[in-house]
Amino acid sequence: MLQILKDIMIVLMTTLVFASCHPGIPNRYLQPDEMSNILYEYHLAEGIQSLQQKDDSIAMRAYRISILKKYGVTSADFDSSMVYYTRHTELLEKVYKNITDRLDNESAAYGGQMGMADNITNSSDTTNIWRGPKSLVLPPYNALNRYTFEMKADTSYHDGDQLMMDFDTQFIYQDGMRDAYAVLAVTYANDSVEVVSNPISSSTHYHMQINNYGRLKIKSVRGFMIHNNSSSIAPSSLTTIKLLVIKNISIIRMHTKPSKQENNGQSESQLNHDSSTVVTSDTTSRKITLRKLTPRKMPIR
Repeated sequence: MLQILKDIMIVLMTTLVFASCHPGIPNRYLQPDEMSNILYEYHLAEGIQSLQQKDDSIAMRAYRISILKKYGVTSADFDSSMVYYTRHTELLEKVYKNITDRLDNESAAYGGQMGMADNITNSSDTTNIWRGPKSLVLPPYNALNRYTFEMKADTSYHDGDQLMMDFDTQFIYQDGMRDAYAVLAVTYANDSVEVVSNPISSSTHYHMQINNYGRLKIKSVRGFMIHNNSSSIAPSSLTTIKLLVIKNISIIRMHTKPSKQENNGQSESQLNHDSSTVVTSDTTSRKITLRKLTPRKMPIR
């Protein structure tokens, strides 16, 4: 019995030693909660600055200095911590997840999303089909800089449904070019695809729309938002803040009624259901027509 107790004590001691030796975040770097708090307050400062409708880099620098002072952190401490987190993407992802959760809580505290969807009540004709997070935080680093989504259509979708995607963006940048992209695509029942895309380069509201002129049945809705990563980023840029915050995301599905022209069978899109429209970011469009081969009757001899 005594020997068994000794063996148990040895196992426990060994476990404690290994646990204490398990590598964590070194004390010389900011811990995840501290990083989340500072970056979140940077977001609030950027929001205040944007409300003033002017680009004042001096004022923004003063905001950042005051935030670091509030948490007792020097610029050197923050910069070295940014380098450490960008080299450990799993830790950086947790930081951004914390910020996203706080943004969602902030949105809920002020009565939910304050975008186009806020003025639309779900009904049989109009519904917000977005099921992803209300807010996103995307850095420009690979593996963390993209959010993709896909939604399969169900029986609530009707022929001719239109889609409208809305969201607000906020860049939290110390320097560098702001470069992001959003894409919304619909696959119809006949496997044709309609796509709308939009470059994102400023902190503002964005609206994207799928018109479905052919009044086709939707099979799926998908897309992505990406914060582009320049391969020419210098190593020193790892110490600068580059974040894209996307908030108030919604995709409104709207049932529409056919026009009189379409009811009379005079619509070109209605006459040809094997077409897809590709809409580019400058709102120009081109139609790709896929013609079916009509078999001819052969005379019987």
